[in-house]
Amino acid sequence: MTTPPAAVPPLERAIELVATRQHGAVSALQRWMRISFREASDLMDQMHQLGHVGPASGSRARDVYVRCCEQCGRIGKRAFTVLKAPGINPITLCTNKAACRKRWPKPPAPAA
Repeated sequence: MTTPPAAVPPLERAIELVATRQHGAVSALQRWMRISFREASDLMDQMHQLGHVGPASGSRARDVYVRCCEQCGRIGKRAFTVLKAPGINPITLCTNKAACRKRWPKPPAPAA
């Protein structure tokens, strides 16, 4: 008999969604997580207490202070850079290459 995979806690999932999409609106979080507005509002308030998003300002979306590295998936407040090139979408990456290397194994060396 196999055990079901452990569910991701709602707060961690909410932080991941807000960081990857860079949009701190309660209604957007409600749609992404398929939860009630009250639950989404409570999660957004918890994220504000942790310093991941800014304070509520009426009906506007909150400022998002966290980012997500598109290469390794690390979520944090510092050490990110946005690479912009003409013709492609901007990419957010860790500026600390060691952070990405810890999460991604070295690619295999080509056979000689």
